[in-house]
Amino acid sequence: MREHLTPEALKAMAGVSEFPKPADRSALPAAVQRHYPAALRERGVTGFVLVDAMIDETGKVTDVDVLPSPDGPPHQAVLISRDRATGAETRRTLGNSTSDPAFGEAAKAALREVRFTPAMRDGQPVPFRLRMSIQFAP
Repeated sequence: MREHLTPEALKAMAGVSEFPKPADRSALPAAVQRHYPAALRERGVTGFVLVDAMIDETGKVTDVDVLPSPDGPPHQAVLISRDRATGAETRRTLGNSTSDPAFGEAAKAALREVRFTPAMRDGQPVPFRLRMSIQFAP
């Protein structure tokens, strides 16, 4: 049986009481669509980019590193959601990624446009390195 970490356990491991998140929920998807490489969009190519984003204490993205794809076949992104009322878990495979470097540059540009709420520790905003996957889908 696989153990799932709760959000509270993850926050405790990271030493924060709140993780950073986009201040406007629609800002990141909109920025990703604006920066979607046109040639890849036209061909219907889907991509996932794993990034580490440094978010300062004001919520500004100050640095983005694109992490290398694992060796072997393209990885699959799986979205896991939990129904708050029932606790039921739903998994949805989002698709295979490509390793086109254009997606990495587009992810970096999109993230630099988005303002986040900062991570919080002891009631104070703190800088935080956040790892996330950015999806590009036509």
